Amino acid sequence: MNMLPGPAQAAAIGLSIAFPLLLLCYARIAATGGSGRRFRLGCVSVVVLFAIACIALPGRRHLDDVLGGLLLLATAMMFCYILFSLLAWGFTVTLLTALVKTGRPLTLEQWAAAYMQGGDLDTFTYNRLKLLISSGLVVTADGRLAPTAKGVAVAHLVKLVRLSTGLG
Repeated sequence: MNMLPGPAQAAAIGLSIAFPLLLLCYARIAATGGSGRRFRLGCVSVVVLFAIACIALPGRRHLDDVLGGLLLLATAMMFCYILFSLLAWGFTVTLLTALVKTGRPLTLEQWAAAYMQGGDLDTFTYNRLKLLISSGLVVTADGRLAPTAKGVAVAHLVKLVRLSTGLG
């Protein structure tokens, strides 16, 4: 039994690995528009490159190989979309990043001011705060908020990926 991927699946694996790099390249081009447009452009580009690879690769095309390649590519796009949308539009992660950026424990009012750059969030912040506390990214003590080690690690990972994808 041959366990190696067929030519179309190998092309899909290669394109899946290249997809985040393609998004990074599109992030550097101002004319590509906003984050959503860049992501859609990246998806279309990868699908077109897959179609070209299926046509250009030598040998017979097997339907199972092409279908398997499409499923691999779709999985990579969904995985990248989850990470990309969290990084591009993740309000909760942005709140966490604002807290970690200050480098010290803050009161809720100070945290809201740090996030809003001087504004007020009252009800909305309490809603997001519950999510961060329940996920173990932030703890409260003596009326102050502080990121946990897990929270700091998540914030640093988010910062690294945002910088590498041109989102931050």
